[in-house]
Amino acid sequence: MDRELTRAELDELLPLFALDALDGEERDQLARYVARDADARAEVESLREAASFLPSADLRAPDSLWAGIEGALDAPSSELEAPPLRLVPSSPTSTPSSAPSETRSRRGWRGRYVVTVLAAAAIVLAAVFGVQVLRQQDRINDLATEMHRDPMEEQAMAARASSDAHVIPLDSMRGGGGGEVVMLPDGTGYLMGHELPALTDGHTYQLWAKVGEGDAARMVSLGVLGSTPAISPFRLTATPTMFEVTAEPGSGSSTPGASVVLRGDVA
Repeated sequence: MDRELTRAELDELLPLFALDALDGEERDQLARYVARDADARAEVESLREAASFLPSADLRAPDSLWAGIEGALDAPSSELEAPPLRLVPSSPTSTPSSAPSETRSRRGWRGRYVVTVLAAAAIVLAAVFGVQVLRQQDRINDLATEMHRDPMEEQAMAARASSDAHVIPLDSMRGGGGGEVVMLPDGTGYLMGHELPALTDGHTYQLWAKVGEGDAARMVSLGVLGSTPAISPFRLTATPTMFEVTAEPGSGSSTPGASVVLRGDVA
């Protein structure tokens, strides 16, 4: 090629460049164009991104795939070849400059043809591989959920699912929903499953366990939970007979106050 392509011609060739279907001077000119023009670069990246969602090579399309593409194009396979160049009969006003115009028309046809074929192929592939794509999206969504899950929630849910777990329901002392305590044989426990409203005026929730029996019974603090508690872990080596959650002032209390929010006996 002995001339520089125009902006319109370069834009027409972007689909072919995105598919790495150009060579020689055309490819070099397109590479320079994409490097210096942000809009062209975005278009190529968009085309390549769309192509990346096509199924991998190990998924075999049925034999009717190309027949479906031909049907989407509304053209038999014999008509998918590039149309021959038609030379306009010379006239007294015709000059050799008409050749570049014909070349531009040829390139324009190629660009539009590639886009049309890609669009038709996308329609057919969407139908053929739709189930696989949906399943893959489900796996991506599951992975995203796992990545954003709180590690403490994972530990608590794993503990609750254990066959050795002891789940103690907690009843609300103020109406509304309750909660639960999950205990493991090694003394590890979690306060979870509650929807405690946020406290105001510098108050905090506090978790307690009643241990011992008779005159030796006492309330042991298992942690100051803050004004908006979530899942709260604790460690208890003694055998509990009851759990309570109270609302306490400031940074907590040495003994539980009268404002009991949740309570549950260990069966």
